[in-house]
Amino acid sequence: MRTKYTDSIEFKALNRIKTIRGSVVLRKDLSGLGSYRQVSRAINKLIEEKKLVKIGAGIYAKAYLSKYSDTPLIKNGIDYTLREALKRLGIAYEPGRAEKEYNEGKTTQIPVRNVVRLKSRCRRRIGYRNSELIFEKNINAK
Repeated sequence: MRTKYTDSIEFKALNRIKTIRGSVVLRKDLSGLGSYRQVSRAINKLIEEKKLVKIGAGIYAKAYLSKYSDTPLIKNGIDYTLREALKRLGIAYEPGRAEKEYNEGKTTQIPVRNVVRLKSRCRRRIGYRNSELIFEKNINAK
């Protein structure tokens, strides 16, 4: 990212994103840098430069460019990042039924889809491109 001034919001946002340990960046992590519109412009610029990707409303993930194509890929993998986003939002969940059965050794079928069972309410869509976090039986906790 090329910035003219180290006091610019884009520069400060990039530095703050670098200090975040995981690969999920919430909008509230950058809220103290400036006004809502200024932060929005900084986030959009980072998305344009393919340093961030949007995975939900106010939820972004750190990204890097693929060696083979010009598409941004999510650091640490998509499945791990989507579950990390739930943790950062404070939403309680547990693995889906198929994943539990595989981990307990009851079946040899490896679960392909990223399915979780919610323990607290979540009305968001969290995903990137073709991968989306699926809530088991499409049921939200009450």
